[in-house]
Amino acid sequence: MFTSSVLRQLMGLAAAGVQDPGRDRALAALAQLTPGERGVALLIADGKTNQEIAAKLLMSTPTVKAYVTRIFTKLDLSNRVQVAALVLESR
Repeated sequence: MFTSSVLRQLMGLAAAGVQDPGRDRALAALAQLTPGERGVALLIADGKTNQEIAAKLLMSTPTVKAYVTRIFTKLDLSNRVQVAALVLESR
C-alpha cells in the first residue's frame, strides 16, 4: 500500500515521460502573459476573488480587474472559469 502523497508522486513520475498536447498548448498560452498576469491567473485558478487577489498581491482591486481584462484579451477567453481551466490544464 502507498500513501496518497507517494501515489501522486509515482503518478507524476510516470506522467513526466508522456507528452500531453493539451498541457503544451496551455503552457504556451500562459507564456504569453507577463509575470504579474500569470500571478493573477494562478490565483483565479485557486478561486480567489478580485479583492482577495488584490490583498495577496498588494495591489488595488481596479488594478486586478485590469489584469483580468488583459488576461481575457491575450488568451481570447471570456470568463474566469476558462482561465482556471487553462491554468489547471497546464499543471
